[in-house]
Amino acid sequence: MRQLAQSRTVLYVDTLGIRSPRLTARDARRAFGKLRRALSGARRIGENLYVWSPLVIPFHGSRLARRLNAWLLGVLTRRMMRTLRMSEPIVYAALPSALEVVKRLPRSALVYHCIDDYREFTDAPREAYEVMEDSLSRLADLTVVSSSRLLGLRRAAARNITYLPHGVDLTWFERALEEDLVLEDVDELPRPLAGFVGRIGDWIDVELVFRSAEAMPDWSFVVVGPTNIDLTPYSRLPNLVFVGLKSFPEIPHYIKRFSVALLPFVDNAVSASVNPLKLYEYLAVGVPVVSTPALDMAEFAGVVEVASRDQFPAAIRAAAEEDTEAARELRRTFVRRYSWRSIADELVQAIDAARSGATVRAA
Repeated sequence: MRQLAQSRTVLYVDTLGIRSPRLTARDARRAFGKLRRALSGARRIGENLYVWSPLVIPFHGSRLARRLNAWLLGVLTRRMMRTLRMSEPIVYAALPSALEVVKRLPRSALVYHCIDDYREFTDAPREAYEVMEDSLSRLADLTVVSSSRLLGLRRAAARNITYLPHGVDLTWFERALEEDLVLEDVDELPRPLAGFVGRIGDWIDVELVFRSAEAMPDWSFVVVGPTNIDLTPYSRLPNLVFVGLKSFPEIPHYIKRFSVALLPFVDNAVSASVNPLKLYEYLAVGVPVVSTPALDMAEFAGVVEVASRDQFPAAIRAAAEEDTEAARELRRTFVRRYSWRSIADELVQAIDAARSGATVRAA
């Protein structure tokens, strides 16, 4: 969206949510944060880029809740569009739960961008999501998917469909390689260091990270990111550190500290559809990457090492031992084809083709 905002006004409506809330302190904090953001109105975060966090009823499995959300969000979004002088915009939906809202919005085109198999998320209303997602794919002028499995899942319902991988802000990460930043929570840890960056949910094999740290006491292991699960059972090893959520400007500097970067995904339906954003960020920094077989890494053969759970510790050691400056430059060169600028250009071309009536079908 930052790339698209270079040439047009973009209103980014913050997530409508996927799962239903539970009576927990964590969900209460999330609800309070959403309320605070909603009351602040649209926030300008770039030249033509605005972020808005509206309030919704977070029970997407309820037909009544979906209807109330659609009516309320339709009214509020049209009002926000008028404020920003947006008359016939491209409407860009990233969640199936946006279906009833986008029906009510004036638009020159509708894009559905699918980056996960949302039906498989814990606490997501599976049947409701299947219906919403099929309907949204049929309605959209263009469906965009980020993995080969999602292409197979969405192809039948979509009128037009294309595959676009995730990308990376190369300028941002290349600049980070030239800068120094003190990271007090990792700079004093013994080296070598293996690390993971990203949200920690039930799709991440934390047990594998724990077992690898246990088998490699001469290494430090760092996990950077917020969590949806209880990490207490994994916090007893002195060489395994969970540092929590960090700001985006800090992320390249954490990755710079890694001797080896990890993609420890559980083998399940959610992981099978994932195109991990952090992979591109790892490669932009140039660090070696070791992944579990749960992810489709065919596109990254030669720059990512894939290892089974049993072989994961040995693969981490081998990746560090075989790393060279030439290998790091190879990874950085490889990922340049995935810049967000080039991804945005491909997206605009696909949208224009769909709007003109041309058939867009991914191979």
